[in-house]
Amino acid sequence: MVAVPNFLLVRSADHLLLGVSWSGLTLTETRPDGMPVLKAATDDALLLLTFPPQHVAEETSRRDEAPPQILPSGSGAPVPVWHAALSGPSRIAFNLPRGTTLVPTVDGVLQALSRGRPIPPTSPPRATDTALELPWRMTFSFEDRLGDHDVMSVHPVLPVTLAGVSGLWRARLAATRPEPGTPVRDAALALRAIDEDTANVADPVFSDPLGGPIPLGRAERTRLAAEASVRPARATRLELSALGGTLSATGLWENFQWEHEAVLGRDVRVRTVTSGVLYPLGHRAKYVELSERIFDQTAGNAAVLRSQFVLTVTEPVRRPPPEGAAARAFPFGDVEITTLAYPNLKSADWQDFKNPATGQVHSDVFFQPTTANDGPVAFPVRCAAPLRDVRFDLPLLFVADVARPGFSSLTDPDFEKELAKVYKQRSVQLPGIPIDLVRANVRRDGDVHEVHGITIEGSLHSTGYRPRLKALEVRLPALRTLLGSDSPKEVHFTAEYLSQGATQDVLLKMASALDISFVGRTARSGGLVAPHLETDAISRTLGPIDTGALPAPGTGLIDPGQLFPPDATLLGFALKDLVTDLKAPPAITSTLQPGQPPAAKMAWTGVKLKRNGPFQPTGQSTLDMTVTVSAAGADTVCKVRDFALVLPSPSKPLLQLQFASLTFTHRSGGPPRIQVDGVGVKFLGELQLLEQLGDAVDLGDLEPYIDVTPAGLVAHYSLPLPSVTAGAFVMRDLAVNTEITIPFDGRPVSVSFGFASRENPFRLAVLMFGGGGYLELEIDHTGLRRLEAALEFGAMLAVDFIVARGEVHAFGGVRFELAGSAVTLTGYLRIGGCVEVLGLVSVSVELCISLAYQSATKALVGRATLVIEIDLTLWSDSVELDSGTWVLAGGGSRRNHDIFAARDADEGLERWRAYQAAFVPLPTGDR
Repeated sequence: MVAVPNFLLVRSADHLLLGVSWSGLTLTETRPDGMPVLKAATDDALLLLTFPPQHVAEETSRRDEAPPQILPSGSGAPVPVWHAALSGPSRIAFNLPRGTTLVPTVDGVLQALSRGRPIPPTSPPRATDTALELPWRMTFSFEDRLGDHDVMSVHPVLPVTLAGVSGLWRARLAATRPEPGTPVRDAALALRAIDEDTANVADPVFSDPLGGPIPLGRAERTRLAAEASVRPARATRLELSALGGTLSATGLWENFQWEHEAVLGRDVRVRTVTSGVLYPLGHRAKYVELSERIFDQTAGNAAVLRSQFVLTVTEPVRRPPPEGAAARAFPFGDVEITTLAYPNLKSADWQDFKNPATGQVHSDVFFQPTTANDGPVAFPVRCAAPLRDVRFDLPLLFVADVARPGFSSLTDPDFEKELAKVYKQRSVQLPGIPIDLVRANVRRDGDVHEVHGITIEGSLHSTGYRPRLKALEVRLPALRTLLGSDSPKEVHFTAEYLSQGATQDVLLKMASALDISFVGRTARSGGLVAPHLETDAISRTLGPIDTGALPAPGTGLIDPGQLFPPDATLLGFALKDLVTDLKAPPAITSTLQPGQPPAAKMAWTGVKLKRNGPFQPTGQSTLDMTVTVSAAGADTVCKVRDFALVLPSPSKPLLQLQFASLTFTHRSGGPPRIQVDGVGVKFLGELQLLEQLGDAVDLGDLEPYIDVTPAGLVAHYSLPLPSVTAGAFVMRDLAVNTEITIPFDGRPVSVSFGFASRENPFRLAVLMFGGGGYLELEIDHTGLRRLEAALEFGAMLAVDFIVARGEVHAFGGVRFELAGSAVTLTGYLRIGGCVEVLGLVSVSVELCISLAYQSATKALVGRATLVIEIDLTLWSDSVELDSGTWVLAGGGSRRNHDIFAARDADEGLERWRAYQAAFVPLPTGDR
């Protein structure tokens, strides 16, 4: 047996160029021309042909792109240039039947080749196995479509010449026994991929930075190698020559398609279709790469490869998953991608995945679809929702459907984690759309929220990739309506709701706490009550809530001390100290309907109140508050029933004010109103001296006058009493005044009670003697805030002697005022008279002396004023003498003359000193 390797067959007439070697042949004879004759003496004789490179991997570019490079030609004119890379050589190993003879000449080798049959290769192929590299870095063996290696090479032994011109030599491979129904021109071959490692090598890197891809890139080659190694592709034409191979092949698999037309090693048309899904929505799609050779005017009408990259959504609508956590995490119905075709993309920048558990690298598994201007593709998405479809644009990842031993791109949890890291989270802004986040059969007010943004991430579900809402940006229209502001809040679905569904009432958890305070704005919460809630979650039934103050599991009751901070008040008293047996906090909810203004509601009804400090229930004391605001108007009602205020405290009672009910109402189009029913007043303790006066006053049947100001509400009660006349005794201008003040700024309720008033004192006269006065007091839970009383008395006597007449009078009074810790005691004496003679001369004298006690300085100070007026018909004048203020007692050791010495001299003071000196001479040292 003789083995002759590495012969080179060259025939210039028809450009035949082959490397040849053989084994298993025995020299049997020598021809007369001296050429040896070899013979296959066994069944394993091998004839191995080696062809030069059969394919050129050419650079391709999109139709709208300029040539990647411009270089000068031999004539100096610039020409467009595309780069290319040659494939490696191709081999065909043929088995020669026993007895086949071979003469080591071109003709003899070609004759023996006609009798040979290809040998099934191993994978990866050995150096003596058939291995066709066509296209670039794709290694195939060939067989017939019936699964046998009954394939022949159809080739001319001698040059084919026509009109003196020899044609290019080529070996056309075809099935010896094509399957029935195969067209005559169909080679009926099957191409089996035998070297996945070679297919996985990197694409050629051309020197120019604008260099484009090749028609069959690494991602497509690896998929083709994986698919065609199991189920071969079909080839209708396969020819090999010294100038390159000619191939017409098609491979149709479930998740990948390949079509390839090449002539003499140059691609004419290459089309690949990769099936996959769009992460995180999970819609199925196909990525198509199409490269075609065209005569391009921009390239001087050269035949160049131009490519188009298209993504097509093949599953426009994705149904929601079955009821469960995945469905609740993305609370929509059908999810539709409304635009199906995305042409003119950039070529895919495929990304690899390295499995952290096994260390295995899976190449070219996913990529980000990118537009020609390098921006990510924004897929228009429509999500069906009960109230209104939600539409937005969202970038997505294309994930190829890759199934290999130990790895499936669409079900591998480690790969899904990698996708989540790459995709991260995508935020989408929405125009304040009402969305039902629960989609329960029975909708609650807290199920629908005004959503201004959503953050989407992906997850792996039994039905494939599914989106979920990592976060939502919501506004609370109830707060906007009730408080006038509602900043956007980031919220998340609670883990309990996602796992258990609508049986859980707490729907959303806030990323940061929300402070809801009506302190200082009780006009918005019912006038009487100022709730203050520090919330961190949103309930389906109650709206914003504090999860730290939920009902206790054993009792179902809420600890008011945990729910309300100290500044939350009812009638100025801390809510946490008044509320008892509390089962729910105030519910603040919105009703959202598309195309309509949101309706807001705050309700807190049947709240039981307990005894605490000045607040004393007289029965089943309860609080009811309901505030509703909608397009139809606003309606606010707040009522407190069956209570009394013992002021300042039950341990030191001075006044008890009892109410059957206190009701604040405010309806659209009208002013706020307060209705007080069943009012009773009782003086206690040190004010029992007013008890009989209080018994005479029945406020229960009086209709109060309500004065509404931005600061609060004041209920005025005024009970005028009739004048009393008995002979020379007259008492008139009697009235009992009561004011109940309810501030809107959280200050406590206060009560003012007055017998007459400073502005309208009562009047009393007995003959020539007369007087009057008033009594006023104000009290709240801190104590007696103000007590003021005044009494006036005096007499007036007139005489008339015909030629002369006159009058003399004397009046005095005292006023006491207690305001907090400051005490003011004031008294005055006014003496005067006048005389008139014949209407020609009149003289009047008025002396007013006032005394006041100042608690701040603990001093009793006085002041005197003397006014004398003279009228002589043709001449008149008046003199006023004012002593200024001097200290009579207290205020330290200062004496009168010290006061005078400290004061600046003025004319009035000097005149008063002169008047005073006429009666009481001052010591010499004091002048």
